[in-house]
Amino acid sequence: MNIYKFAAVLIVTLGLSTGCTWVKPTAEAEKVRLVPADRVADCVQKGRVTTSTMSTVSIVNRNPETVKEELVALAQNEAVIAGADTIVAASKVEEGRQTFAMYDCIR
Repeated sequence: MNIYKFAAVLIVTLGLSTGCTWVKPTAEAEKVRLVPADRVADCVQKGRVTTSTMSTVSIVNRNPETVKEELVALAQNEAVIAGADTIVAASKVEEGRQTFAMYDCIR
């Protein structure tokens, strides 16, 4: 690979790893709240969802906050489909995956 191709690949890879978010919540999903587990005692659980996104691009680790934001956005999108308005992280982020519990808290 010539030096120019290598430089182009490196720039793109580093750009993607720093802060680009590929996943956005839908308009309805933006209303879904992410709360701690102690805030859903009076809510009805609607299910669980495990979301995943790329945690590395090529050999470069993506920004952990960006990965977390994408996982939450994916869970918010799924919550809308399940009829939930609230999500709770049920696991830690591991290799670009995280599980969330979905709840209906507004009745």
